[in-house]
Amino acid sequence: MNIGVKLQRINTENFIWIIYFFIIIAALISNEYEKHYLKTKDLRGQKIFKTLNITVFCIAFFIYLYFVITNYKNIEDLKQTSTKKEVICAHLQLIASLLFLVAGGISLVAEINRDDPDTDIGIV
Repeated sequence: MNIGVKLQRINTENFIWIIYFFIIIAALISNEYEKHYLKTKDLRGQKIFKTLNITVFCIAFFIYLYFVITNYKNIEDLKQTSTKKEVICAHLQLIASLLFLVAGGISLVAEINRDDPDTDIGIV
């Protein structure tokens, strides 16, 4: 892989870290609305925290999808001269990113279908 592609991926990953910063803020705000809902049973608060959680999970899902695609491209870019260790590491990274994608998808579906706010799921 050439240096230009690597630098572009690093820039994209830097952008993803900034997105994670906003995810953290959204998760903290969501938790405050959830606390408010649990204390008051205000349905408006429940709707807000549920919407925030679904939004966070959607964003995380697409971030995980980006890493799956990137890791898949890394495997495609492996040369015949790659060492066995490089090939194994590339495949392990793809498997790890696929597992994150699956976990993100399951978390998103669970949050969308969750009716009871007492059944809390952690943000991946």
